[in-house]
Amino acid sequence: MGTKVLVEGSSVSASQLKDFFRQIEDGSINGTYMQMFLDHQFKSDFEKVDIDWTRVYKTLGMKFEPSNLACIPDPLFWEVYVMKGVTPNKVVTAFRELGVNVYTYTDDLGANVPINDRDPKNGSYCVRFKKTIEADPELANKSAENLEAEKILGITLLERLLLELGYFLATGEHLDVENVTLCSGSRSSGGIVPGVSWSADDRRLSVYWFGSRSAYGNLRARAVVS
Repeated sequence: MGTKVLVEGSSVSASQLKDFFRQIEDGSINGTYMQMFLDHQFKSDFEKVDIDWTRVYKTLGMKFEPSNLACIPDPLFWEVYVMKGVTPNKVVTAFRELGVNVYTYTDDLGANVPINDRDPKNGSYCVRFKKTIEADPELANKSAENLEAEKILGITLLERLLLELGYFLATGEHLDVENVTLCSGSRSSGGIVPGVSWSADDRRLSVYWFGSRSAYGNLRARAVVS
């Protein structure tokens, strides 16, 4: 029973579809799971990756003190802990000391990206993002201005660099190997928006610069998860 195939050439059965819709109805499959399924991001090794933030901050020459930071653990999300005193320049320096080639265009990311939705100068904090190698596919072709109009909070440059460092220390690999994360939570004083990706061809981590209206299929933000 329930083995009848509904679509010619497909191995999906009627009973499987019935159970699929049941799980949607009871919440076992939520929107995040659905998007991961559609993007073929299921049962991948990266889902098992947990970032050791004590190690991250030791690498940065800082102490990890998260006691007062509220970040609810969830296997679908990465928590990014941003300690007071950490800067983009410190993260870039740490990468270079680890032997990772980093291109930033400017020697001082902190000075060139002074506008951020969240800033550890105001105190330590924690923020969460979907646990995916590539930035959010549903946010492709959306510029920083589009995201602002839709009230979608995006990752900052510092958060993206910290996430990269945490993932690299855990796996020896990199994020955004096919696309670029638009760091829509950050701006230069002139309104330029940074982006980050790993170039396998050049073997380097790069910080790019985009106009606030720039929108491309391979340019995607990472939305803050509440």
